[in-house]
Amino acid sequence: MIRNEEKYNQAVEFRKRGFTYTEIAKIVGISKSTASAWLSKKAFSKRIAKDNAERAARDNIKRIGLLNKSRATERKARYAQAVRSADTEYKHYRTNPLFTAGVMLYLADGDQKDSSRIRISSTNAQVHRICISFLQEFLGVETCDISFYVALYDGMNETKEMKYWSRNIALSVSHFSKTQFINRKGTSAILHHGSGNTIIGDTVLKRKLIRWIELATKEL
Repeated sequence: MIRNEEKYNQAVEFRKRGFTYTEIAKIVGISKSTASAWLSKKAFSKRIAKDNAERAARDNIKRIGLLNKSRATERKARYAQAVRSADTEYKHYRTNPLFTAGVMLYLADGDQKDSSRIRISSTNAQVHRICISFLQEFLGVETCDISFYVALYDGMNETKEMKYWSRNIALSVSHFSKTQFINRKGTSAILHHGSGNTIIGDTVLKRKLIRWIELATKEL
């Protein structure tokens, strides 16, 4: 039995127009549970619920698309700003020995293809030590953001080699990732202490570093 025919009829009319139970409850002045009890079993209400769900899904896809577009625009602006900053900073840093060494070492041993990671791979611990100092001094990289791992031949003493690398690159073993082991067969490389890999995941800093390399090579 419906106690308030006027509110019931209003609820039915609003539901037919596509309003949700929550919206109807606020407009008509009833609880959401009452709106559901009055309308949920009606055939037209089930159709409305389906239509609302489909519309919500479409709106959500559209919202996600707009959000991704906004993020892409924001990222593009950040990358452009990084390049502009790199141009200005290069003029101030170019005569600094550590800056020059870091840029040239990265040109020689650094990954330039991956757009989101700074990665130096070398069997020479001093290369890593200089590059780490360079990254900290000129790109503001925090020690906690540096990841390092060692690639060793099967059978090499992992504990001993990790201590060697930690001591020579001045980086705590706590920053080391899982050691990778290489089968000696099929490789002509000689790894006395393995191969070290310094990694920093930061797209903006990578853009700036690549720009410095471009500017430095133009001067050579």
